[in-house]
Amino acid sequence: MDYVTNRLEKSDLLVFDDGFHSALEPFIFYEDMIKNKVISEKLDFIFIEVFHMDTQDNLDAFFAAPEKDFSLLHEVFQNDYSGYGWPYESYLNLLSVIWDIRQTPSLKNKLQVIAVSPPIYWKAIETRRDYDVFLKTLDSRDYFMYHEINTSMENFNQGKKGVFLTNTRHAYKNIKNKEGETYWNTNTFFNHFNPGRTFSIRFHNLFLSIVEKRVGEPSKNSAEGLENFEFNWVQAANGLWERAFLNNNQLPVGLDLKNNVFGKTPYLGNHALNMQKQTLMSDAYDGLIFLKPVEEMKKSERTAFFITEEFKKELKRRIEILEGEGLSDFLKQNNAGILEEWIDSFSVISKTK
Repeated sequence: MDYVTNRLEKSDLLVFDDGFHSALEPFIFYEDMIKNKVISEKLDFIFIEVFHMDTQDNLDAFFAAPEKDFSLLHEVFQNDYSGYGWPYESYLNLLSVIWDIRQTPSLKNKLQVIAVSPPIYWKAIETRRDYDVFLKTLDSRDYFMYHEINTSMENFNQGKKGVFLTNTRHAYKNIKNKEGETYWNTNTFFNHFNPGRTFSIRFHNLFLSIVEKRVGEPSKNSAEGLENFEFNWVQAANGLWERAFLNNNQLPVGLDLKNNVFGKTPYLGNHALNMQKQTLMSDAYDGLIFLKPVEEMKKSERTAFFITEEFKKELKRRIEILEGEGLSDFLKQNNAGILEEWIDSFSVISKTK
């Protein structure tokens, strides 16, 4: 926490890569960070990647309500890119903590939560082709998020401070392909157009290791795009990072990557199949936080608070669109006779897993 405090003194926007959206420990850290009075009183904005700007009114209504009313957040969690809804309780718990902290008079109108992803209007999606066309629009998503954050930060000219809670490549500083062309990720735009104003921090966890690109077109596309690759998850530096932290009595620690052995580790991540030679972890991130050994890291509990009776009807419509002719196979794979049976099961499972 001291590391984050010091870094926030020197930078206007801290960009956090949680490693996995489902990872629990980073969100416990975020909660503690918001509860830390020294940090919370510095912050103007908490930018959240996975929430979409068309639900900003719902977020604002939740934080403006005199009582904590989670029903105001239903649409925030229902309208995700997958169509199934955003199921991680860790995000709900974080918003709850922020609501509590905002009851402090000095923070009520200062600490704002901003959804930065492009909108997805599910009501306008009526066919699988509609959805596939929408997925193509996400090619410009990183610039969209950069623009939304930069607009809120008033181009870093007004002394605003913020944190951007994101995942993997959106936090990268400056990764280039074999031809020397830049991969324009969200933080890369900041690194190029607002140099020195952001600081990118990765939470220690497993890293995506892409083995090869799959041949042929995938049967179905997703927002993540991993269906196009053979991949697995590996330890950084073949486990040397983990051993270093274990030898440090597993103490939680934050450190800069510049000019040290961690930063000089060969890059692992989304762009590894086509990157410049000798690309390092310090090209992707500025800092690293160790919280726990990888084997002790947990996943967030799942929540079904947003699966209302009305949303069950909408969920049925979405799955019929997404699965199309493969709906029968989908039901067989999930041991369900009819879609309504699967939805009821999904709603219960989400409460406990």
